[in-house]
Amino acid sequence: MVAATEHCACPYCGSERNTLWATERGFKMVKCECDYLFVNPRPTAAERDKATQLGAHGAADDMDISEHYVPKKTDLYKKVFAECMPDVWASVTPLTWLDIGAGYGEVVDAVSALAPKGSKVTGLEPMRVKAAAAQKRGLNVIASYIEPSIGKFEYASLINVFSHINDFDGFLQQISSVLTDRGELLLETGVMEGLKSRNDFPGDLGLPDHVAFACTKHLRGFLERNGFEFISAHPASIDGYVYTIKNVVKKMIGRPVIVKWPYSSPYRTVRVRARKIAQ
Repeated sequence: MVAATEHCACPYCGSERNTLWATERGFKMVKCECDYLFVNPRPTAAERDKATQLGAHGAADDMDISEHYVPKKTDLYKKVFAECMPDVWASVTPLTWLDIGAGYGEVVDAVSALAPKGSKVTGLEPMRVKAAAAQKRGLNVIASYIEPSIGKFEYASLINVFSHINDFDGFLQQISSVLTDRGELLLETGVMEGLKSRNDFPGDLGLPDHVAFACTKHLRGFLERNGFEFISAHPASIDGYVYTIKNVVKKMIGRPVIVKWPYSSPYRTVRVRARKIAQ
């Protein structure tokens, strides 16, 4: 299926100077002179919105992005959030929390379990099938994008959403608009510092559902130029034994993955904590 695409300059620095870094499913990922990696040409915003609503990419016939509910993710995020924000959970004061791109509600579950009694935990998920599944489990997950009508929150989480966003500056401004002054954001995504080539990346890049990969310096830059102060970063490897076995299976069924020895890739996931600067 032919998808609508558009040429773009580097979404981080605006440069037009880049080199080919990888190809996957007919799409090219290029590396800017600032080290930012992005798909170019990329699916248009309208094409990406359609893919999000339908759960499948018109740009890639073999790509189903609807996924499924994974209860073990709740346990993982309870541990991750407890480690990244211990001071938040030590309080007895109820809080308000918005999970953006909530999927099937695993993060909403995790935060609800950690937060003080009486807290309000809300999820936003534009893919209606995911939001409906979370609602059936009794979770407060709204089938929507960020809108002013959802109100203001003291905390927000953005878990594995960054790489799906064409314009992260604009997206951060939307997040800022629903955070209180000095409200906090916990962002999780993969970071690419230390990767010399595509062969250093474990697994499938996920193009064109994924349109960008950053280094920690880019995440800091995005946050600081959009009114946030960088509090902390917590990196972790992802290429353990289970991840490697999954990649072997993907390779056997023809997926575009690179299989590496466990814990051999410099690729990391990072959890960044940031605070909105009071206006």
